[in-house]
Amino acid sequence: MKKILLVLFVTVFAVSFSNAQSKMGVSVQGGVFLPTGDFGDAAGTGFGGTGTFLYQLSPMLQLTGSIGYATFGSKEDLPSGWEWSFSSIPVQVGLRYSFGKGNFLPYVAAETGMNFLSSKVTVEFLGQTYTSDESSTKFGFTPGAGFMYNFNPKTALDVTLKYNIIFTEGSSTTYLGINAGVAFAL
Repeated sequence: MKKILLVLFVTVFAVSFSNAQSKMGVSVQGGVFLPTGDFGDAAGTGFGGTGTFLYQLSPMLQLTGSIGYATFGSKEDLPSGWEWSFSSIPVQVGLRYSFGKGNFLPYVAAETGMNFLSSKVTVEFLGQTYTSDESSTKFGFTPGAGFMYNFNPKTALDVTLKYNIIFTEGSSTTYLGINAGVAFAL
């Protein structure tokens, strides 16, 4: 499944790049991530970033491809010698629909794809250190909304609010991402 998704992702970008360079752009954003649901009971505020490739299908509709990184620590202080961390690398494709004209362009978006997850727990007990690392790949869906504010024809402020839903065992792992950065036309 990972290989199929990666081949699809690369194919979309290669075809897009060869067909219409004037319709492409990239956005680079930093983000703050607020855990929700059961995940919010254990995880503290996360931080990270996202890079997004944009391909204009029509004046209002864009195809997106993104890769990001989010890292979280524990919500509460753990006993001395105990550590817990969680990270997610989402690789997603989706659509973004813009409203309006001019410099201020609000939009809604949805992306889907794979999330490469890892967690690590370290515990010191009676002079011994025990570490447990776990990695997995899970499917996810990310609805969102935001806006672009064009500074000039090639550069814009890009602000996005995304709700990340990762389909994990038990309850889904969810977090709200608040992202801001700069978009560039290619």
